[in-house]
Amino acid sequence: MSDSLEVVESQIETAGKRRILATAGLISVGQLLGSVLGFVRSEVLNVLFFGTPSGAFVIAMRPIQQVSSLIVSGDTVSGALIPTFVDYAGEAHREELRRIYSTLANLVLIPLAVAFVLIEIFAPAFVPLLAPPQDFGGPAGVDLTISLVRIIAFSFFGLGLFAVASGLLYAMREVVFPAFAGGIYHICIIVGGIIALALAASAFGVSWSSLTHPGVTAPAVVQAHLASAHGLAIGAAVGTLAQFLLLVPGLRKVRIHWRLVLDLRHPAVRQILRLYVPLLAGLAVSIAQQVLDTGLWARSPGGAPQNSTALATGTTLTQFPVGLVAAALSFAVLPLLAGAASRADLPDFKRTLRTGIRLGLLLMVPAAVGLWVLRFPIVELLFQHGTCGPDCTVRNALAVQNYAYELPFIAVDQLLIAAFYARKNTLVPNVVGVVSILFYLVIALPFGLTIGLPALAFSDTAKNTSHALILLVLLTLAIGNLGWRDLLGGTARIVAAALVMAAVCWAGVTLLPAHVSAFSLDHTSGQALTLLVAGGGGALLYFALTRIFGVEEVALVGGIVRRRLLGKR
Repeated sequence: MSDSLEVVESQIETAGKRRILATAGLISVGQLLGSVLGFVRSEVLNVLFFGTPSGAFVIAMRPIQQVSSLIVSGDTVSGALIPTFVDYAGEAHREELRRIYSTLANLVLIPLAVAFVLIEIFAPAFVPLLAPPQDFGGPAGVDLTISLVRIIAFSFFGLGLFAVASGLLYAMREVVFPAFAGGIYHICIIVGGIIALALAASAFGVSWSSLTHPGVTAPAVVQAHLASAHGLAIGAAVGTLAQFLLLVPGLRKVRIHWRLVLDLRHPAVRQILRLYVPLLAGLAVSIAQQVLDTGLWARSPGGAPQNSTALATGTTLTQFPVGLVAAALSFAVLPLLAGAASRADLPDFKRTLRTGIRLGLLLMVPAAVGLWVLRFPIVELLFQHGTCGPDCTVRNALAVQNYAYELPFIAVDQLLIAAFYARKNTLVPNVVGVVSILFYLVIALPFGLTIGLPALAFSDTAKNTSHALILLVLLTLAIGNLGWRDLLGGTARIVAAALVMAAVCWAGVTLLPAHVSAFSLDHTSGQALTLLVAGGGGALLYFALTRIFGVEEVALVGGIVRRRLLGKR
């Protein structure tokens, strides 16, 4: 009897893993497209706008992102919207779900409209605090940042509508539409910037080559660069609206449409507002930390606009695996965790979470190793072109190195946050978020203005790592043993394989360029070849070793891929 029970439990666990992988796989493909386009966007900023224009755009994005995060953020979607929408996802509640969706869509537009008006009025007052004239290209850099902030503020409306609609679709497990919508945002910024640069070149009578060559300081070229940055801001504003419009077919598919209604007495709306209060408090503290971070960016030694661009580029590179793995797994797992929590099925809850954590570590540990060991050929290949020279590459590599350490912890952190949110507990993750900021301050305040860029990047790593570790302890205290023997055993095997991968990648990037001219890092083909051989060889060895070491998720992923290639379900 016990053997039969164990077989059934094993089959249930395998089926759960496949379901998570299938959903996460769809989300990952969309995230991959968005991440690739994010790389292209960073490439455009580095190659065509490096310096004051790109720095002004990066700084101008921060207050818009912070205010929108305060009202509608990824945490709001995960913590308040998805768990509540899951409760009303059944066919019997469809009419009620329409009313809830419409109420929330209308509700978020009100504070966002107020925020838009306030930013348009007070941008000249607060932007100099983020981009001081003495540190940010003089008055011209500050004036440009003010102008960009005012344009990007139009993003509020698209961001609010997108957040509510994407939360609904994830809860309904219609993941394709929200997963693939993010890429259009980057496309709009890229296209807007390139069109504006071409128009500026014509208006100021300068050649395209002079705009893309580092070190050109002719007044007409400088003015063309500054003017063309407005295209980036227009692209950002248009891109957020385009994101929402791409979700409309998904809303039609689940038969949800907007209504002019504001039912604040509905139990679901009240629950969302109750869950939102801790999110709001946590986000307010987080935004205060981001404001400080932005101020430290602008005052960091070594060139404030350049450091801002490098930190944004490093964030883009590290966000690639975060979006591809951590975010995808989090959105795939959250509805399953919420369902298990609603049924009070603690074994299924733990099993689902454990599966997510193991899968996250399996994929994020090699990502961290690859970015850390191969950071120089990566940033040289991707960004050392046009206005981004060797100095730009060194800054980018420093940012990537100090961000890369946090990647495995981010994967665990995102899943632990999802576990708390599934239990309709938004208080604990946000209280821990406040505590984790103390770890950020310990590094950022004393070293951000002295060491500069590396300390600012590493302080973010300290914040995210501490958040994950504290949440892990608190969740264990709340629900008991997560299955530590299984988790620690799998983690040990993953780390062992990753150490071998690191050694192989390091040997490849150190020895190949030194002894074989084809692998020289002085030209693009050598950089690409080094990454292909050293990085590709290290990754193949890693997955081969994890399979040999008995990490079962590797075999499961391989089986799913084989079935897809053979056309089987």
